[in-house]
Amino acid sequence: MNIFGLDNLLAPMTADIFLSTHWPKKPLFISADIKKLNSILQISQLQDLESVVAVRTQKVRACLPDFDDEYSSIHLDPKDAIKAYNNNMTLVFDSMHLQDKDIAGSLQKIRSELGLVTGGAENNLCKARSIVYATPAGCGTRLHFDANVNFIIQLHGSKRWILAPNNSVENPTERFTAGSFEMSAALEQQCHAPLIDQVPANSLEFLMTPGCVLFVPRGYWHETTTDEDSMSLNFTFSQPTWADILTKSLQEHLLKSAKWRELADGLESTNTLRQSQATAQFEVLVKSLSKELPQVSGKQLLEQSGFL
Repeated sequence: MNIFGLDNLLAPMTADIFLSTHWPKKPLFISADIKKLNSILQISQLQDLESVVAVRTQKVRACLPDFDDEYSSIHLDPKDAIKAYNNNMTLVFDSMHLQDKDIAGSLQKIRSELGLVTGGAENNLCKARSIVYATPAGCGTRLHFDANVNFIIQLHGSKRWILAPNNSVENPTERFTAGSFEMSAALEQQCHAPLIDQVPANSLEFLMTPGCVLFVPRGYWHETTTDEDSMSLNFTFSQPTWADILTKSLQEHLLKSAKWRELADGLESTNTLRQSQATAQFEVLVKSLSKELPQVSGKQLLEQSGFL
């Protein structure tokens, strides 16, 4: 097997230097080096678009050209993917790690080296994913930011990336595309300034050619354009927050108590008396928890919930 990790992916930069100087908030561009990525570039199904489609068993996402955003897409059978591509629709091949053992092993190795917590198979907080993007010449993705980080490996062709820092929201937990008519309630509460709708003056520009690697942090604005057909392999990871860790570990702690395991009865009842009684009961539970928590250590919560 040809499993690779951060040292292989980011050379000549070492994983230790990357973790101390760029992770998790500073973007990084690594110039093309075909030799170091030889094990990736030689994976048979990554040789060209036809090879990816030939072994595909799952649906393929085809991005609609109306909005230039991968979430504005339809799901197609693999046999229809090439036709969509020829009609200027970017193809998104999710879960590549389910099709290739080397990709799967590399995805997990990188996740482990980054130190991203999963919380076990049931929670899967970091949602490690591998995706192939096939973008026709003249297409791209409009300005947006993600709630996850991306490591992009350019396989074929070229793609131009423009990145800019996000001065509107720090550590967003929701994705947003410029020009969207709606914003999630969670993201609206996280924003401390209006979101931009065009690339700012302090942007960075990178031309990705075969062998180039790009790290895009969570929340960083980015848009892409192509002058020629492009194919890339992405390793993407959600960013488990301390809020995620607390709520998951605290739930494990609370469920040891029969009182906390009681049915939250009447909380959304149309009967105002039942609803007020439910609210009062929750108030009592919260007050008792506030007295209990000072005696509980963070390490204890992490150990009880399996994070440590």
